Amino acid sequence: MNLVWFRNDLRLADNPALYHALQDSKNTVALFVLYPKQHQVHGEAPNKYDFIQAHVNDLVERLKKIGVQSIIKTVPMFSNTAALVSEITAQYAIKQVFFNASYWPNEQQRDQQVVGCLKKLNIDVHSYDSNYLLPPATVRKSDGSMYHVFTPYKNKFIEMLMADYALPLAVPQSENVDTANFAEVGDSEVADSLNQFPEHLHALWPIGEVAATARLKAFVTDNDYADERDFPAIDGTSSISPYLAIGVLSARQCLAVALKTQGEAAFYSTWVSELIWRDYYNDLMYCYPRLAKHRTFKADAVDYWQHNPVLFQQWQAGKTGFPLVDAGMRQLSQEGWMHNRVRMVVAGFLCKLCLLDWRLGEAHFMAHLLDGDLASNNGGWQWSSATGCDAAPYFRIFNPTTQSKKFDPDGTYIRKYVPELVAVSSKAIHDPKAEVRAACGYPEPVIDYRSARANALSWFKDNPLSESG
Repeated sequence: MNLVWFRNDLRLADNPALYHALQDSKNTVALFVLYPKQHQVHGEAPNKYDFIQAHVNDLVERLKKIGVQSIIKTVPMFSNTAALVSEITAQYAIKQVFFNASYWPNEQQRDQQVVGCLKKLNIDVHSYDSNYLLPPATVRKSDGSMYHVFTPYKNKFIEMLMADYALPLAVPQSENVDTANFAEVGDSEVADSLNQFPEHLHALWPIGEVAATARLKAFVTDNDYADERDFPAIDGTSSISPYLAIGVLSARQCLAVALKTQGEAAFYSTWVSELIWRDYYNDLMYCYPRLAKHRTFKADAVDYWQHNPVLFQQWQAGKTGFPLVDAGMRQLSQEGWMHNRVRMVVAGFLCKLCLLDWRLGEAHFMAHLLDGDLASNNGGWQWSSATGCDAAPYFRIFNPTTQSKKFDPDGTYIRKYVPELVAVSSKAIHDPKAEVRAACGYPEPVIDYRSARANALSWFKDNPLSESG
């Protein structure tokens, strides 16, 4: 019997491990391992854990339809996995194990332990690259080193991707399966707990591979991403990042849909460029594992950041007195997601205007985001704080009021998440006067932008961050 170990790949389509296991033998069983304590240690959002569990439940039902039974187990930590997998392989007389590779330090350590145990048991192991457009370490300079600037990386990436492009793998076909005869396998108490995803989030993030694929196709078929992606009040982004983060969709599926709609021009599109950024950040973390250990890409700046717990709490709560910043932070707490342009604004506000440690923001995002992705979240925060690889230069400081006027000109986004300002005019809503703030119970700005900007410029000059990659 073959075993497919599902991890960050909760889908039937474009799943190499599942595809090749079934090509080898229809006598295949699926394994899902849940890690409640590991998620807490990684600081991930509770709603993300529930989102994962809901998709496990959905996938178990879809696997039944193609003749694959599922084993669902829960252990506290990654370190418990090797013993569990060894036990299961013995219990079910498993001859081969198939899985899709993970690339981050803790996941790699887990996988190495599991593979080591399986080899001692003379069980064949097959791993595949699955969740990125290209495997990490594929794109390198002529001397074999990692690119530290995104644009040349992207150019070579596209060249290599076009030269070796392959369509995503299809969903394996069913063969007259009688699911009524399926035995209960795994922990029934775990299976019964897989529908805890909050109801208020269901409308925003429907559960299941079918729903995710439909959202992807609808976006690619009808969007003006290059022109609309920066406007948070407009439904101008794909909104598929939570599904990508847990592998309900693969990046190759995204590219394939884009190519089918746009032809070869899709390779050079703004949206596909964002997918390449995702690969880039994963590749950086693969090349420099220290990035997963709270270290900056540039010379470490831990001792230089300011300490102001009250200011940090005001930022967390969306009570900074800067409407666009507060709208973004409240969207994050309510929906587990934030528009990308607003993410850059709130991150820059924390790091460059408040001079608070970017790691505080990184952890807060991870604790709330449904699409919390270790590499992308880390890369985004280091970009915003000028400490990362190919980061925004220290003197690029977003003015939150100017950004608000430019990208939410009518205040539609602000009114949705900052109801105190719902009656304020579109002209005044970006920086309400003191009497307006007092009347509607909205706070005064926690910083003065001009003096904060001047202070930040001086601070970064006095504490230069040199590249250490």
